[in-house]
Amino acid sequence: MGKEHGDICRFLLGLVIGLPLPGGQSPVRLIRAVRALLDFLYLAQYPAHTADTLEMLRDALRRFHSNKEIFVQLGIRPHFKLPKLHSLNHYVESIKLFGTTDYYDTQYTERLHIDFAKDTDRAANHKDEFPQMTVWLERRERFSRHEAFVKWRIQSASKASREGSGYAKGTGDADGIVYKDSSVHAERI
Repeated sequence: MGKEHGDICRFLLGLVIGLPLPGGQSPVRLIRAVRALLDFLYLAQYPAHTADTLEMLRDALRRFHSNKEIFVQLGIRPHFKLPKLHSLNHYVESIKLFGTTDYYDTQYTERLHIDFAKDTDRAANHKDEFPQMTVWLERRERFSRHEAFVKWRIQSASKASREGSGYAKGTGDADGIVYKDSSVHAERI
């Protein structure tokens, strides 16, 4: 859930509680519907699920559906034939098949896209920008990889000197090939 959406969810239920409804209607069903939907949203974001949490997710959706008619009665919505709302019915199966939804948020990639788009646009001369922007991004990635390598070498040298060997050892495989990053084994030195 994005930051703005999370902020809204934090105070939404507080706004609904005690809200006077037209015709003196009881706000109980409205509170139940909002609470159930918020429960569903928060449960769906769990980083891990059990059979119990998936059942809680189903229950939250059932509670919402049994109370959502209050929005129609209040004239807030004419109906609930919404694809996004329908997709909530498939969350439990989706989580079982593909894993948790905690990384389904686009907030971080949108921010990254905005930063990269602005930086690359500034680096281009605005004539045939795409190839220029691609080269700029490739160079930035190379600088980042080189910087990570230099930091790793400094840390290795520091660790080796603390251990008293006098030189930095890389992490090698069975053939004695030394790698930049022992956890990835992506690039050979």
